[in-house]
Order: sequence, then structure tokens, then C-alpha cells
Amino acid sequence: MSIDANWIPMKWPCGPLDLSRRGNSASPEVKETLAAWAKPAALDLLKGTPINCLVMEWAAGGPDDSAQQQALKPLIEAGRQMGISFVGKVSAGTGFEASIESARGAGISAVILDQHPQLSLGLPVILQFRGDQMAWEAVTPIFSSTGHDWPGLKLDTMHGDTAVAGPTGVPWVNSNAWFSLLAAKLAPGKIRWLDFDPPDDPKHAATYAMAVADSEAYGSRWIISLTDEFRTALLKANPQAVASWSETCKTLAFFESHREWEGFQSEGILAVISDFRGDHAFMSDEVLNLLNRNREQFQIIERSEAISKPFTGLKAILWLDDTAPGNAQLEGLMAFVNQGGLLIAPSYWGPSGVTPKKRAPAIDYEMYNVGKGQIGVPVDGFVNPYQVAIDVHLLASRRNDLVRLFNPATTNCHASSDPVRKAQLVQIVNYSPQPAEFVSLWVRNTPRAGQLWNPGKKDAVSIPGVPGAPGTEFHLPTIAVTCAVEIEGVNT
Repeated sequence: MSIDANWIPMKWPCGPLDLSRRGNSASPEVKETLAAWAKPAALDLLKGTPINCLVMEWAAGGPDDSAQQQALKPLIEAGRQMGISFVGKVSAGTGFEASIESARGAGISAVILDQHPQLSLGLPVILQFRGDQMAWEAVTPIFSSTGHDWPGLKLDTMHGDTAVAGPTGVPWVNSNAWFSLLAAKLAPGKIRWLDFDPPDDPKHAATYAMAVADSEAYGSRWIISLTDEFRTALLKANPQAVASWSETCKTLAFFESHREWEGFQSEGILAVISDFRGDHAFMSDEVLNLLNRNREQFQIIERSEAISKPFTGLKAILWLDDTAPGNAQLEGLMAFVNQGGLLIAPSYWGPSGVTPKKRAPAIDYEMYNVGKGQIGVPVDGFVNPYQVAIDVHLLASRRNDLVRLFNPATTNCHASSDPVRKAQLVQIVNYSPQPAEFVSLWVRNTPRAGQLWNPGKKDAVSIPGVPGAPGTEFHLPTIAVTCAVEIEGVNT
């Protein structure tokens, strides 16, 4: 058995272990659903969908393990005949080796563990970490992470399906995009499974497709997870649940039909440099999160690689760590500044004798003019990640943006490019349960037209570009969940 890079995973809760986890609070309906999903007939839900891998509880190191494994065997046998693979979650504990052996005998294709095994298992391993405790050097070909947000408008800023804006007038949007971009940089070539569950709130069931889009548009895969209530509604063929499930599968199929997009390179005129570990992890993670929330397109550079290639195509560099660069790194950074770039850093490392000037009263930075460029240093250092993200966007200047979105504030986008084809791709995600109307996309390039890709549509449609000096605007149709605009023949 081996890991399959084409697995599209989904959690499949059922059997004694999942029932035990819910305890006495499980309603009769939930118990009935858990029992029904252990039966082969439940697999009919997957027919005609891209989902080909089910993630199930296999062993928790307790007395229910044997009953769980016996209950799942008919399901696994039937699923394998349908071409479905199974991944078992195994916790270290009593009978660990026996649980692995039983998984292999039952036809389980791989196991998810939260730590490296101390022995050879005879089964492929998918390591799982908390997102804020990632051991990047230890990740397996497929790795999983937990502790992520449910994407979309923050639930405590919602009244029903209506977004309630904060003091700035912009709704607070949760997204795991920043983590996907960071994982792509620190674990290149690996497949990322994001493990997070939906809020236990049936009013937000329609956002399953949004969770798919937030993961896939940034190169990760969500382990699809449904609430007990939603799965019960599917068993009863509730029309609203069936429609939401159909939208989710349509969104999955959309990204599955465009796997080549995963090879595109993220664009951005801003580079964020850190080691993204240890004492620097909180600040760097939050800054990435907030930059993305503010629609800033950025590239990520791991600090040890900051001298391995020139800073071409960049307008600004944010050096986040309080650790000063080494001599070779400093030489590269100063060359970037001397050629006209902006370096934003917690301390001044430039040539002596340069007198700083204040950028503006609203931005408490000392600005050092060095060569053709500048070094910006905050008077009080990097303290508040929110303020850092806001300041960086202002210092880097919107005039350098590669892409912009207009209307509404609940949309965001990821810009990437394929330098071989000279193609630019902008994937747009709507984080509101309501369709996004009157959305305009601006790109710095000047193409005559772009190709618009929509879920549920086999072919792209050409959309004209409208001059929007110095770039081009595309007026997009209503966006339910996601869409993408592909532009060929551009400089990347």
C-alpha cells in the first residue's frame, strides 16, 4: 500500500468509538445516524462525487477499539470495491501494534498519527500536528494539521446570514489561506490536509463549499467534515441539505479539474521573511493572517533562504524577526534597498550616518533614505501584529498592488502565475453565505480579455477587460462561492 496524492479526503464518523466520544449527550437521531453511516449503503452518498478517501476513527487505545474495527469491516470491504480508500486515525495506547496490524488486515491504506512511530508499521503514515505546533522538518508526504478556523464571516459578527461590520465598516473574515501559503513554503512538494470541523450551527451548513474553496484556492485540501445534524438531514433527503451537499461536491469537482493550478507560483510585491518558528511563530503567523485578511498579496521567504536567490520582482521586504540578518543576508538586503526597494525591519541595519525622517504622523516609523530606496523602522519595534500588517500595507503602498478586488468586502483573492505559459491566475473566494454581486477585479497587466472559470461549468467563458489605468478591470458575474480568472500572455 502507498500514499495516493490524488486522495480527496472526508471524515466518516460512525461506529462505537464515535458514539462513545459523544457520550450521553447524543440524541437518538445522532445515534441512528452513526449506526447508519457504518453500513455500506451509506456510501451511496459518494457516488458521482470526487471524494475517494474516507478518514475514520480506528483505534483510541481503549476498550471500544475491537468493536469499532469489527463494525467497520463491511464498510471498508464495500468501499474498496467502489474504488474508495480508507485512512484510520490511531492513537498511541494499549494495543497500538495490534491496532496497526488489524488496520492492515482490514484493508486500511494509511494511518493518521500525531507522533512518529518508534517502529516500522508496514502501513504509510500521515502525521498530524496542531497548526501552531508544526514540526515542518518531520512532515510526511501527506501531512495533516488541526486547530484551524472555520472559514467565513466570524459567527459572532453575524445576525442570521447578514454580516455585521465592525468599527471600520469591514466584516471580520476568518480564513486559513495564510497557513496554506506558509505550509507550501516550509513543506514544499507535500500535500496538505486541513482538519477542522464546522460550527455546530445548522444555519451555517451552506458554507461547506466555502470551506472547500478557502482550502483549495491556496493549495490545501480540507478533510470534509459535516455536523451530525447535517448528516442526519442528508439521510432524510432534506432538500436544503441535499442542495448544500451538491454545491460542496460541485466545488470539489471544480478544483479537482484544475489540479494544474497547484503548480502556479504565488505572486506579491511584498516578501515576508522570518524563520516562522519558536519565539517568532506567533508574530509571523498573525502578520501573515492579517496581511491576507487585508487582501495584501505577498510571498513568503524562510529566513535561512534569504540569500539563495535575488529579490527580483519585489517592491518591499518585511524582515519580521528581531534576530538580525547575517553578513551575507545583510549584503543582499542592502543591495535590494540601494536599487530602490523598501526594507521594513524592527531595527536599523543600514550604513551609519544616515539621519532618519518620519514618514507621516499616522505611521510611527523612522525612514532612512539609503541609495535609491528606504529602510523603515518602527519607533517602538514590532509589538502588535495587527498594527504591523496595517503599517506594512501603507508603507508598501497600494500603487504597487498587482491585483485588487472591489465590492464587496467579504471577498478575497489569491494571485499566482505560471512563468512557463506566461499566465496569471486570480482565484476569488466569497466568504459570505450570500452571493457576491458587482465584484470587479483589477490587475496591473493590460490584457484585452480573460478566461472566467466557474464551478459547474466545463468550459471557461471569455470576459472583456476594461482599461483601468494603469491596469485592467474585469466586471465579474455574481459569485456564489468561488471563481477564477486566467489571463495568458502576461509578464510574470
